[in-house]
Amino acid sequence: MTDIETQNLAIARRYIEQFLGKGDVSIAEEILAEKVQVTTGLKPSGPIDGIEEYKQIFAGFYDAFPDVQPLTIEDIFAAGDRVVVRFKSFQRHAKDYFGIPKSDRVIIFHETHVMRIANGKIVENIVSATNLEFEMLMAPVLAPLILT
Repeated sequence: MTDIETQNLAIARRYIEQFLGKGDVSIAEEILAEKVQVTTGLKPSGPIDGIEEYKQIFAGFYDAFPDVQPLTIEDIFAAGDRVVVRFKSFQRHAKDYFGIPKSDRVIIFHETHVMRIANGKIVENIVSATNLEFEMLMAPVLAPLILT
């Protein structure tokens, strides 16, 4: 493994464990590029465009779905400027989200993130998720955004 790959693994781990796992958006400027592009279901109309939009979208999600136990990284590996992380998290639907009333249900998220890192910052992140519980809960809001 190269020094760059080792550094990229550390950046990706910090992003997953602290930013996503603990909702700590205060570290965004340290680990995300200003014009980061994030493809995720949290914005079904297209990629999240830039650090400010990402902080706003993710903070809203995490406020409504706080963690109930520490996120678990199941796989993490690097190749060149890419890092892939697969994790599982448990989040409680504790507040209304996009008009969907809180359910107090614990939702299990299974996600794989493919990140491209340049100059010590994440410049792109493509999220693939098997989050059927979340998708079904959010279907009244998501369906019109995706199917129209």
